[in-house]
Amino acid sequence: MKKLLIPLLLLVLSFSISAQKDEKAKKILEEVSKKTKSYSTIMLKFSYIMDNKIEKVQDTTKGNIYIKGDMFKLFFKGNEVFSDGKTIWTHQVSSNELTITQPDPKDDNALNPQMLLKVYEKGFKYKFMGELTKGAQTFYQIDLYPENPKDKNYSIVKLKIDKAKSQLESIKMIGKEGIDYTIELKEFKPNVKVNDSMFKFDPSKFPKDLEINDMRD
Repeated sequence: MKKLLIPLLLLVLSFSISAQKDEKAKKILEEVSKKTKSYSTIMLKFSYIMDNKIEKVQDTTKGNIYIKGDMFKLFFKGNEVFSDGKTIWTHQVSSNELTITQPDPKDDNALNPQMLLKVYEKGFKYKFMGELTKGAQTFYQIDLYPENPKDKNYSIVKLKIDKAKSQLESIKMIGKEGIDYTIELKEFKPNVKVNDSMFKFDPSKFPKDLEINDMRD
């Protein structure tokens, strides 16, 4: 699985001047960003939901990620993807294949788990949409609108943020082809102990007949 934060569907044909960078939304997002960046490492467990409204099909997959700076290790759909920040290794377990690529920060479709935590930091206008209470928890709701919508495959990114923790709860991307993608964070553990070796490919830990596809330039 090479794509996680994938572009998604429309719902907004226009947005007014009020959908610029309003101050309340800005303050909330800055606090979330500040708190997230204060952690040395993060472990996330999440549910990834694909909702195809045209074919009326919904699929949910669980996964987990370890993140340390620009490095990450992702377990998703029976596969594992890991990166030391300079190289990405995608291990497709079922086919016994390993694909090697380089990160492309300009590619919105590229697998980039860090975007779970900083998708809102640049390239968007944003608007505070109100608060939502669920049980004892209160959440902020903020909508993001791409500054260059013609260059994106989605129209809106909808964030739900835990008010008490200043922590992302979910990210929903509204695509342009009738499909919505949602990532719900089920568990968030900061400052977990990880060894940097887990973010690099170690041939000794894989089958000798592993098929390796090096796609780097």
